[in-house]
Amino acid sequence: MKTAEGRGPTVEDAVDAALIQLGESRRNVDVKVVSETDTETVVEVVVLEGAVAGASGGESAAVKAGPSAAIGSAADTSGAAGSAPSVAASGDSTVSGPEAASGGSPTEVARDMVAELLTRMGIRCQVTARMTPEAIMVDISGRDLGVLIGWRGETLRALQTITNVITSRRLPEEQRVVVDVERYRQRREHTVREIAYRAARQVKVAGDPITLDAMQPFERRAIHLALGDDPEVTTVSTGAEPDRRVVVTPVKKAD
Repeated sequence: MKTAEGRGPTVEDAVDAALIQLGESRRNVDVKVVSETDTETVVEVVVLEGAVAGASGGESAAVKAGPSAAIGSAADTSGAAGSAPSVAASGDSTVSGPEAASGGSPTEVARDMVAELLTRMGIRCQVTARMTPEAIMVDISGRDLGVLIGWRGETLRALQTITNVITSRRLPEEQRVVVDVERYRQRREHTVREIAYRAARQVKVAGDPITLDAMQPFERRAIHLALGDDPEVTTVSTGAEPDRRVVVTPVKKAD
């Protein structure tokens, strides 16, 4: 039975640290909180017996990577042995190799480019894409994806930067692509919102500003949104990347 101990400032961070060690996704493990203090949480993560990769439904691109997997994928989807690594796209179509992102809607272009990139990286996963008012959201799911997230999401941030550089050649200049792995961004946003609420409570009690740890842009945005309607505190970002932080400050009452 594979187990790993994870440590971090929050439960989510500690679990992510353990998942990276194990090379597993959250759906295939059991988590036990060993200890929890104001500064550090320790968890024990155990890989469930008989855990297997599950393919999710909906609009997706199934990525099979690595030399042997790429050959198998080509044979299964196009019947042409020895062809380029392929991406089995949703619906009745099959998209292969560099042609994966040669046409289609912006969401298809973003999805297929990310799928092709992950194929070349040797990552086996499911890739889906959806359009939102702010950006194209590309969601990656599967097993052994902790390597795509990295410590505090730094690897995921790099993956998103690379994705936007690649897709910028085929998408409108203003079109932004956001990449998420195993809903890490959603989970992290929930965590930083809780951090924001705790900081706001402390600021209201002590009356002194609090500077939070350095965060990524989407995390800082979650902080600003979480406290935006609180009349007793205000938030501002300060510093330069990658050490940019959010300061939570009490609002001075009018005399």
